[in-house]
Amino acid sequence: MHLHERNLYIMAIKIPVVKGRTLSTEYWLGSLSFSAISKYVKLPENTDWDDVFGGKGGQEAQRKLAKTRVTNEIVPYLLNSDDAFFSSLALILVPSTGDPLKEGSDYEFKPISADGKIGELFIDESVDMFPADGQHRAAAIIDALRQDRGRMTPQEVPVVLLPYVDKDKLRQHFSDLNLNAKPVSQSIGYAFESRDPIVIVTKRIMKDVPLFEKRVNELSNSLAKKSPDVITMGTLVQAHHILLEALYGSKYKDEAEITDLRQIDPADERVGAVAEKLRDVWEVVIDNIPEWDLLMNGKVSARELREGDEAKGTTGFVFAFGLGWQAIATAAAALIKDERDDWSEDLAHCLRAVDWSKGGHWHGIAMVGERVNNTGPGIKATAGYILRTGGLGSEGGEVGALVSAAPDDAK
Repeated sequence: MHLHERNLYIMAIKIPVVKGRTLSTEYWLGSLSFSAISKYVKLPENTDWDDVFGGKGGQEAQRKLAKTRVTNEIVPYLLNSDDAFFSSLALILVPSTGDPLKEGSDYEFKPISADGKIGELFIDESVDMFPADGQHRAAAIIDALRQDRGRMTPQEVPVVLLPYVDKDKLRQHFSDLNLNAKPVSQSIGYAFESRDPIVIVTKRIMKDVPLFEKRVNELSNSLAKKSPDVITMGTLVQAHHILLEALYGSKYKDEAEITDLRQIDPADERVGAVAEKLRDVWEVVIDNIPEWDLLMNGKVSARELREGDEAKGTTGFVFAFGLGWQAIATAAAALIKDERDDWSEDLAHCLRAVDWSKGGHWHGIAMVGERVNNTGPGIKATAGYILRTGGLGSEGGEVGALVSAAPDDAK
């Protein structure tokens, strides 16, 4: 019995769509309101999917939701941006019975164009939607709707709707969508970003600080051995988050001086006022690591600072890696948070006291064997080591906490 024969057009979800096919896979392109996403999309961690995925304890079709990312990054993006946009969600239409999707009983496509491709898709309300791609976006939509129902309810997101065939096909769709997709690097994303105030300030710093001018990699998340750049844009943005939190407090993203920078030109004087505070920190850092001056004067290459030069008997320096930059920013932030009027003098002293050459003294701190270990714990341990080497930490506070957290072999 067809949907219209059961008078279900009124009860069903009705979506204007374009019908398409890639090889043997049929799909429909359309859009759904945030309200419909909240009502019909069940996130992969929902136990209702156990039978569809192969039974509880069986093979799962999706990774667990990264709730912190949804709450702290994606939801604020939706709530705070007038021009937020999501790429399409790929949703599998799954009958509540777990049986293959059937035309007539579960859905019906009513063409309205001569070629039969444009039309209306009617979906029975008993059909659930599984996000084969976009579960974090779907979760953010649902959460944003809870927080601001009036504004979010009518908003729409593009969707690709695919029929559920069987468990194996569902898993294969998930694999195809996630394994074959290659997201751009964080640095490229930042390079194209024009809304985020921290990124806007970073772009200003890339012009105002001589060492960074034309030496910031905007294409990748890490530097190749032969790269002439000194830092990636992703690393620089993360360092600025660390420093701005120290300068403005834990709610720095909500400070008017920061929020006012959304979508304005990096050359604007308001950006310059914030950038100046960061520039003060970088000037202390660069002035007290003499090798950066050698690089700017063409006497040494960025590659040599990272990898060393066998002919000269040098091994390279920890400060020249992403870990080094973020550890220095973390140490500087601790000094600033402790409200030291002389933070710049203390930072300069610590930077000059450290032996930055790669070697055994960094084992368990910034290095594992001969490799610089760019991890969160490594960054924190290195920051503590920098401060301890400068004779700081006995007085407690943020500095003391960092020093105390450093590994014993850093003492």
